[in-house]
Amino acid sequence: MARHEEELARELRRRGYSRRDVLRIGLQLGLGAASMGMLLAACGSSEPAAEPAAEPAAEPAKESIFDINSGNSGNWPKSAVADPGSKVEISVGHTWDAVFFERQLQFDKLFMERHPNIVVKAENTPWGEFRQKYTAAAAGNALPDLLYTQFSWAQETIRSGMYIALDDYIAKEADFNFDDFTKPSLVSYQYDGKLWGIPYDEGPGNLYYNKDIFDAAGEAYPDDTWDLEKLKQVAIKLTSGEGPNKIFGLGELPSPGDSLMAPNYLFPFGAQYLSEPKEDQCLINTPEAVTAMEWWEELRTKGAVPSPADLQNVAWPAFQFGKIAMTLQGSWATPPIAAGSKFNWDIAKWPKGPKAHSTFSAGSAYMITRDSKNVDAAWIYMNEYLSTAGQTYMWASTGRGSPSRLSAWPAYLGSEFAPPGAKNVEEAMSKGIGTHDIIDQPTGPRVTQAAGPIWDLVVAGQKSVKEALDEVFAAVDPIIAENRG
Repeated sequence: MARHEEELARELRRRGYSRRDVLRIGLQLGLGAASMGMLLAACGSSEPAAEPAAEPAAEPAKESIFDINSGNSGNWPKSAVADPGSKVEISVGHTWDAVFFERQLQFDKLFMERHPNIVVKAENTPWGEFRQKYTAAAAGNALPDLLYTQFSWAQETIRSGMYIALDDYIAKEADFNFDDFTKPSLVSYQYDGKLWGIPYDEGPGNLYYNKDIFDAAGEAYPDDTWDLEKLKQVAIKLTSGEGPNKIFGLGELPSPGDSLMAPNYLFPFGAQYLSEPKEDQCLINTPEAVTAMEWWEELRTKGAVPSPADLQNVAWPAFQFGKIAMTLQGSWATPPIAAGSKFNWDIAKWPKGPKAHSTFSAGSAYMITRDSKNVDAAWIYMNEYLSTAGQTYMWASTGRGSPSRLSAWPAYLGSEFAPPGAKNVEEAMSKGIGTHDIIDQPTGPRVTQAAGPIWDLVVAGQKSVKEALDEVFAAVDPIIAENRG
């Protein structure tokens, strides 16, 4: 049985589904006879099956880098919705890296102390398996009560009916304060005049850099005077060595398989990928876009970026392993870098281009699913989790940064885990450098899935930039035709 089917079996068993319910879900998923048999067997057993070793621990790791009380201000919102009168359980689907999941479990422990009748079951799924697992769960009406949702698939899943609208709950909360959210943070989670998810972050693409590599080369650190030409020159200069000891000047290059690509790599050169915000025209093979992508590909020909093979056995983000001088990342990369790196590093703004100074602005949210059996309890959790106190505890005090609430930003800038350059994260948002003109229409996942494999042939040296971009246009244009209505 595939791993996501095993996880579904465990979840159905935990929720007490009958064999009839399991049979119905299996048929909806189109499972074969062998998988159906194992699913029924797993759910029909009177004794819980042993959990596999890969499941996350029920308690925070003993050596968490975060103090459980740090950021616990106690200024938690008093919800208009009453706590349940008896014990209920809610499940929450996350996809945190190991370092940050420790913090998640700390939050849940404190929440359950404040709300003793709400038991929180945290599900943590690796990023690469997350959508497959919960797409299967949605097909079987077995979603958790709350679910992490990234901007890139939010509109697609909202319109598929996976979530409930939150407006009625929000209207009851006197201190919810819509004005406290950064305007870009709410864009991806609105549909049909309603809000379906509450964002926890919205942040810009930043230039992380390894200060030790710069120091060894006698190179000045990136600052506000940098432009993309300077970035390219320094990336090539800092590339050195061979084999496993090679130092790469830059961690990654643009790919049309990335929904965040355009603001960082195309807008600075006056080019676009899709027309925003409708995403009803594909502009990836215009002369401006071709020129921009060829400009970036020069760094590959110079050997200044790692190949897919170089990154095959390296966990995200590869920067933390000390062989990359600079990388483009959102502020959410900070906790694993802080925990995993053994070198000095900092954050600068993404440099300006010849036509514009632009970087992506993106984020994620949490939704209450249509399958929730305890919606009121789920709302109480969500309202605290994404309040100023919750965002301070989870994203600001930990140095992860880019909270969606303006009121949580001061705690981020003052966090012991935030790098000195954290002010560059805030300025990219406050000065309009970060833009939410990213691919987030319902057609977005199909666009990037169609474009990515074509661009892989450029990476492999099997197609020219122009040839590949013409093919991307041919593949993408029929997909976005539905946005022209």
